[in-house]
Amino acid sequence: MTKLELHKEKFNRTLNSNLDSPFCEKDGLLEFKAELIEPEFFKHWSFVTNVYGERVQVDHCVLTLPDFPRLKNYAEALCQLGGRIVEGPGLFPIEFCPETYVIIDDLWLHLLTILMPLGGLVVLAAPHAPDDQLDRFLHERGNTGVHHVAIRVDDVHRVGLVWQKKGFHPLSREPLNGDSLCQWFWQNSAGQIIELIGRSAENNATFYCQNIGGLRLSEVTEVN
Repeated sequence: MTKLELHKEKFNRTLNSNLDSPFCEKDGLLEFKAELIEPEFFKHWSFVTNVYGERVQVDHCVLTLPDFPRLKNYAEALCQLGGRIVEGPGLFPIEFCPETYVIIDDLWLHLLTILMPLGGLVVLAAPHAPDDQLDRFLHERGNTGVHHVAIRVDDVHRVGLVWQKKGFHPLSREPLNGDSLCQWFWQNSAGQIIELIGRSAENNATFYCQNIGGLRLSEVTEVN
């Protein structure tokens, strides 16, 4: 048996035994299981899993790649597995939002979102410059670190109370609403961010410019 066949056989065994979730929790932080951050996993995953002991429907999760070429290669692999690009590729915010939209360049990033066959969204992100916010995240957490995972909910206020009891606090005073999306970032004491998101059924976007500006800024400017 060739090395390639051995790798594929090993991955299929891992896939079958871990299909419930690509995440694990370490000291309050979420990490992707290193053996599962392969495009093949997202073809089969239902996007229903447990996060911090809560059974949830994952709306989207963010994979951080070191640079745009590797982001593009990963996206091409997802598309070959039935994925469909619904956002990007582009440099956020200048290739997504109006010229009048302003956000500090430390928070810029390369962004591409793919809708997978079973209905979940995989967001691919990469730093736009050395030592920007996402580049620092990669150096601190590695490529298995989960920047954030978004949980689909019907009522962000009600579900926010659930996460508050789990030790999370909101990063903005209120959820942000726009273009049929309602989004709210929450963070625990370890620094892990989860997003609560409500959306209309026909909308596959992961952000609205008005929303994401507030969400990204809330990562660095917490509510006092």
